[in-house]
Amino acid sequence: MFKFANIEFLLLLPVLVYLFLRKNNGAIKVPGIDNIKKYGKNTKKHWIGKFFIFLSLVFMTIALARPQEQTENKQIKKNGIDIVISLDLSRSMLQQDFSPNRLEKAKEILQQFINKRGNDRISLVVFGGDAYTKVPLTFDHSVVKDITSKISVNDITSNNRTAIGMGLGVALNRLKNSNSKSKVVILMTDGENNSGEMSPLGATQMAKEMGIKVYTVGIGARENEIDENLLQTMADESNGRYFRARNQREFSEIFNEIDRLEKSSIESRNFYDIRELYEPLLKLALIFLVIGVLFQYFIYIIIP
Repeated sequence: MFKFANIEFLLLLPVLVYLFLRKNNGAIKVPGIDNIKKYGKNTKKHWIGKFFIFLSLVFMTIALARPQEQTENKQIKKNGIDIVISLDLSRSMLQQDFSPNRLEKAKEILQQFINKRGNDRISLVVFGGDAYTKVPLTFDHSVVKDITSKISVNDITSNNRTAIGMGLGVALNRLKNSNSKSKVVILMTDGENNSGEMSPLGATQMAKEMGIKVYTVGIGARENEIDENLLQTMADESNGRYFRARNQREFSEIFNEIDRLEKSSIESRNFYDIRELYEPLLKLALIFLVIGVLFQYFIYIIIP
């Protein structure tokens, strides 16, 4: 955007135009100089100097008005959430009560969820009989989604067991050095804890002390496969929530609900970059002034 900081100086421009066009009739008449005056009237060269001086004054006046180029910028501050997704990769995740199976449906819904979390760092942890980190916390969601799409039950050697406590413990380890104001673990499993060196409730106590919410998701249509009491307790103790996904509709709605519960805050502030444009005008004014003075007083001398 273009503007003048001192636009009132532009009111001088009509005055300059008037002075430039006004005829100078105030000269003293001297007898015997008529022939020289006739020569002066037959040439327009004496106007050259006057014109350049006029241009110099015009550019000086515009420079005094301080022309500026103003660029609007928006500063956005993102206060994102750190989210660790801890996913069960035990062999039971291959059961086909979801299409094509529990694991593939979980991967599909996770990628949809990641797409909505543009301001957040996301990490991926997998567990079976043991647990490890697949992706550390990162803003690069394309990496998270790519690795999520490729995981399989074969990524865990002891995939015939389920170490829920370890799955949560490794997730907490990803968050222990986080400076984010909000930290969340989403733990997804279709079984009950039957392995691991860390108990689920022990890990939950750690989450509580660290101020980390745990959202637990029980996957599967069969009631007796999942330790719902444990998952409910883990969520309650950490100020999170427990969700049950019995079908594809519930599965999708769970992550929509988590997305609504855990919102990133965004602050925006407008500011302006101002570039002063008067310096080139002053340089032109000086050049025109020098040219005008040369023509007016040295090259074509005006004789009244």
